[in-house]
Amino acid sequence: MTTQILTLLKTETVKLGQAGLLRRELVLSTAADENLVTGDKRLQNFASDDYLGLATDATLKRVAKAAIDEYGVGRSAPRMATGTLGLHQQLEAALSSFLGTESSLVFASGYHANTGVLESLVGERDFVFCDEQAHPSLADGVRLSRAKIYSYRNNDMDHLEDRLRRSRGARFRVIVTDGVFALDGELANLRAITDLAARYDAMVVVNEAQALGVLGEHGRGTAEHFGVEGRVDVFCGSFAHALGAGAGGYVSGRREVVEWLRQKSRPYLVSGALAPASTAAAKQALELVAAYGEERKALREDVVLFRNALGASGLRVREGVHPIVCVHVGDAVMTQRLADLLFRKGLFVMGFCHPVVPEGQARLRAQVTARHGAAGLRTAAATFAAAARELGLV
Repeated sequence: MTTQILTLLKTETVKLGQAGLLRRELVLSTAADENLVTGDKRLQNFASDDYLGLATDATLKRVAKAAIDEYGVGRSAPRMATGTLGLHQQLEAALSSFLGTESSLVFASGYHANTGVLESLVGERDFVFCDEQAHPSLADGVRLSRAKIYSYRNNDMDHLEDRLRRSRGARFRVIVTDGVFALDGELANLRAITDLAARYDAMVVVNEAQALGVLGEHGRGTAEHFGVEGRVDVFCGSFAHALGAGAGGYVSGRREVVEWLRQKSRPYLVSGALAPASTAAAKQALELVAAYGEERKALREDVVLFRNALGASGLRVREGVHPIVCVHVGDAVMTQRLADLLFRKGLFVMGFCHPVVPEGQARLRAQVTARHGAAGLRTAAATFAAAARELGLV
């Protein structure tokens, strides 16, 4: 094997370390709660998608354990072989009922769902219009589709319409976006997107991984939040975020689309089936989330409290309603220094720099969950402010 590529990789990795941008995985010895333990250090956790606190919910743990006792740890086969259980079908029916869609298909992970939704639906004669900030897994799926790809500027509806207007040669058009953009918590303008889709005869595919369970009166996501549920053709996403199920992804929407994916989507056809424990947990989580009302209201109030507390300290906080709270810093190295200082002060917060975000737009992403509580959020905001003052950011 040539040593050139190994030498290059080693050199570039050293450069990341010298620039203060080298990421290291945090090895933990605790559950995904509001507090984490790594080694002898205790951290307040602001890097979890477990917005409703379901990852350690006693009911979910009970049904997951019961599923293991009945069906084993895994299926050791794809769904189309010997992988499908009645439990998988029950989860698909429950998801369709929850979202109000015609049909659903469960995948082994959210990545499998997002990469598998387009690759068998569209081809070389079709045009796909993808938000430039769409989740990497969704962007990977777009590239696998072999369609003509036109990205549009993040949430820029004028740019999207210009792209659509120029697509006269398309057989089919598909608009692809996240419902909630994971790097800053901004919501896609689904009202405008569905209006444009109707005007230009386009299918709409929305990744609701960050929104399911959190947004909307009943927790059905961004489309419910904007009142456009019936105008979105396909939803995709993950059970591993706010539903706390540990794993699993889904595609849900028009019956014709879902049934075609069941026959032709390669990530579905060749991947091992979703494990029984995660399948049972996801189904139970949907039942809990459907009944949550006060819980979502309390979470929204906590998010407002935290945003206001950070803003009052002089930090640049992006406006929004989602539990993802984005603090803009700008400089990549300073962003990493702030994240490191917060770590030393007992807060675990993720920083994002180029190329994950545009040059000069480095940021910290703090994620509020139901387990933090008002007192914990006030303490965290004070810690943020103290660290920012130490570094001369405020």
